[in-house]
Amino acid sequence: MLGRASRVPAEVQPLLEALVHSPDPVFVTDRHLSVVFWNLSCERLFGFAEEEILGAGCAGTLAGCDTFGNRYCSEHCPVTEMAARGDTIRHFTLRLRAKDGRVIPVDVSVLHLAVRPPDHFVLAHILKPSELPTRVAEAPRETPPRPMLVAVRESPDARARRLTAREVEVLGMLAAGRSTPEIGGRLHISNLTARNHIQNILEKLEVHSKAEAVAFAFHQHIV
Repeated sequence: MLGRASRVPAEVQPLLEALVHSPDPVFVTDRHLSVVFWNLSCERLFGFAEEEILGAGCAGTLAGCDTFGNRYCSEHCPVTEMAARGDTIRHFTLRLRAKDGRVIPVDVSVLHLAVRPPDHFVLAHILKPSELPTRVAEAPRETPPRPMLVAVRESPDARARRLTAREVEVLGMLAAGRSTPEIGGRLHISNLTARNHIQNILEKLEVHSKAEAVAFAFHQHIV
């Protein structure tokens, strides 16, 4: 089993060895978004063997999306960006892709493990499979999701409530993966105006990038 922890810094290997047989699926990524640890529960849940996934990019392999199908995981991972700044990473929900193409909904908790340079940190993703696919499939017939503007106005976070209706609309497009030119075209506004809306969103939400703004929206259940 030593191979499962051999790609991570020596100081966290004992901890990860203890997680090899954990009933909770756990995988670990480094600051370059590569999977460096994959326990047996992850193998059973997703179907990827250790040798298939170690060293692979988690975004390309697991293709994480939010509960509405918007792509969350990418080469500009908001979770890794937050970890690099030392920010607290809160619990969130994702839909991940198994080896056979199945979509598996999971609740994700991230444990930030500080290590010596040049790595600085690795991120342990602790997964709790949920029953989300059934609820999502039934949602169009039974309970449509709340409009974003309603979710923002009812948000307990004062930063979200500061957004205007147009900024909420732009934030929704960012969450759907739209580029600045695409947002401008869909809203029939100039690229400069679209950029100004995005900048206002970043300032009001007190974040530093579009990826962080999207992560904020997911964490606050706005989208």
